Amino acid sequence: MAQVLVTGAAGFIGSHLCEALAAQGYEVTGLDCFMGELYPSEQKRKNWLDVKKTSPNVDLLELDLRGELDPKVFSGFDYVFHLAAMPGLSLSWTNFSLYSDCNSLATNNLINALDLMTLKKFFYISTSSVYGEIVDGDEKSTLKPISPYGVTKLAGENLLSAYARAKSFEFSILRLFSVYGPRQRSDMAFNIFVRKILSGEQIDIFGDGTQSRANTYVLDVVEGIVSAIGKSRNSEVYNICGINAYSVLDVIEKLEKISGKKAHLNFIAERLGDQKKTQNVGAKAKKELGFESKTELEIGLLEQYQWQISNSL
Repeated sequence: MAQVLVTGAAGFIGSHLCEALAAQGYEVTGLDCFMGELYPSEQKRKNWLDVKKTSPNVDLLELDLRGELDPKVFSGFDYVFHLAAMPGLSLSWTNFSLYSDCNSLATNNLINALDLMTLKKFFYISTSSVYGEIVDGDEKSTLKPISPYGVTKLAGENLLSAYARAKSFEFSILRLFSVYGPRQRSDMAFNIFVRKILSGEQIDIFGDGTQSRANTYVLDVVEGIVSAIGKSRNSEVYNICGINAYSVLDVIEKLEKISGKKAHLNFIAERLGDQKKTQNVGAKAKKELGFESKTELEIGLLEQYQWQISNSL
């Protein structure tokens, strides 16, 4: 069976991806450095323990892609799913070097360390943030990120494309849209909303709360990523996104119904670099990858809510 490397394997999405690939019989190696700059590294450690419970044969490489890499460690992989990155908007404005190193330098180092002779395909997991403030078009839309985070993720895309042209290996880019569900990072909006509704704390709402997202349930996302192994075309980009867009206030209303508790809202200034709107622009992924965003928001939110209660997160 094919050998697969998943970087960022202990993260929110990466941990689910490792489990899904292992369940399909792939020989999976996960890589993570367990950084704690944005949210506690203990959350990633817990994710990895959960992966090992369901998929004991998944191996772990604990190392940092920003440092010098030994090519011997990166030989023999058929497929690479590169999820390792520094996410989040706010911190990217104050610590650009962290984002540049994690999202560009690390990608550069990884490509140079891989055995490209055996590599069948490199999958770069990107973000809707590369499009900019409003996302209402397909993968050919103008790319104009409005945050340093988006800029560095787009730089990673361009770096990969340049290397692939120079060294003749295949790749695809998967741009994810507002992923939520069990194991969501504690710095992400839905996780914060659930915690503060349960505790009765005030929730800060950036702007007027009408900004909307094509939210995508994590297990649907993972299914789409896995399908790219056999169905994605070389050098192509695919949007992996939900069907329906909901505003911040819509989501909070649904969480109030799930929890039976009232949210206490505090409206503050808009967040720098925040997107106003993303919507369903995933026709290409549906047609070519067979991707479907099957999970209704209410169901996905309930799954995340129950997970947070059982994990005290």
